[in-house]
Amino acid sequence: MTALLILNYDVTDPQRPDAYRQAATPVLLGPDGGQLPAGTDQTVHLRAGGRPPGGTHTVVLRFRDAEQARAVYESARYQELLDERLAATVPFTAMIVPEL
Repeated sequence: MTALLILNYDVTDPQRPDAYRQAATPVLLGPDGGQLPAGTDQTVHLRAGGRPPGGTHTVVLRFRDAEQARAVYESARYQELLDERLAATVPFTAMIVPEL
């Protein structure tokens, strides 16, 4: 069953995400990676349950299954790059959702 890795965050340092994207894209989408069906800085939030809305940037990656999504996200190479994204953003959501 395919699975989506969904990341949502606010960018706090607009100069840094480009370097992160260039380095992270081949890791996330590489030979054991996924597909990028959505990535935008035009996220529209629907308020639910009184929670504050999330970040302004959303990335959705599709993987073969949840195990592959977790393996890529938790890989040593991506974890090295994740520090760069976290230094330039305020994260709101990182989740894996199996598709039906």
